This record gives sequence, C-alpha cells and structure tokens, in this order.
Amino acid sequence: MNRIAAGTLLLIALGALGSVAVAGRGASPTVPSRFAPVCEGDGDSRPDPAWTKASYAADGCWAPVMPVAVNGHVATRAQVVAAMAAAKRYAALSDGFRRCIGNFLAARQVRAAQGGTVLAASLVTIENHRIAVNLRESRKAADQARMSIEDFNAYGSDCPD
Repeated sequence: MNRIAAGTLLLIALGALGSVAVAGRGASPTVPSRFAPVCEGDGDSRPDPAWTKASYAADGCWAPVMPVAVNGHVATRAQVVAAMAAAKRYAALSDGFRRCIGNFLAARQVRAAQGGTVLAASLVTIENHRIAVNLRESRKAADQARMSIEDFNAYGSDCPD
C-alpha cells in the first residue's frame, strides 16, 4: 500500500472515531446538550457583572449607584420627593457616564487613526455593553420612582381633607 492510501485510511479511521466520541459525549446524561434560558418578563434576569460599573481600560468612567427603591404605600411625602430627586440625579449622572464612554471611544479612535491602526472591536463591544447596562438601569430607576409616586398617590397624601 502506498503512503497516500495509508494516510487516507488513517484519516478516515480517525474521523470515524472522532464522530463516535462526539456522538457519545452529546448523549451523556451528565452533560446537557443545551442550558435552559433564564428569562423573566422581557429578558434575561441575571444581574450584570460588577465590572460594567467600574472604569474599564483606564477610561475613567464610573457608573453611578442606582437609587434605592421607595415603597410608596408606606413612605412619607418627604421620602417620595427624595426618591424623585434621587432618580433625577441618577439620570443626570448616567447621561454623564454614557457621554464619558463616548468621549473615551472617540479619543481612542482618533489615536488609532493617527497611529495607522484600527480600534479594537472588543473594546467597542465591551464599552457598548456598559452603555446598554446603564440604559437598562436608568429605565429601571425611572420606573421605580414613577411606581413610588403612583403608589403614594393611590395610598393617599398626608394632607387632611
């Protein structure tokens, strides 16, 4: 048998063994072929990692801390007003955070163009993820403040009739 034919037979034999090994692994009861999704309501319920809030790649951009939700059914007027102010402050700080990331990426893009290189796609992807997380949390903070106000108004005010 010549070398080419022997090499071809070896490749065919190895390919057959490999397909058996892969088929056997997929059929294993201990290793699931696919993980079940973790979805609640309108999306993924897993929290985003803490790194999305910290400065990344020395960009100097730190996400603000989300305000604490206030239960409008039991809160006083002063607590609800403070929650509204906290939500507005958070929205302003979040806008600044997203603007900071945009400025950082624009500066990196200019520096890359001047150096004749291309901005790393991974950096853009990670920074975009940080912006998306912050946008989602901004909507959540605004919704929490709105619900506190609605609950407070439904419960009644501290004013005498």
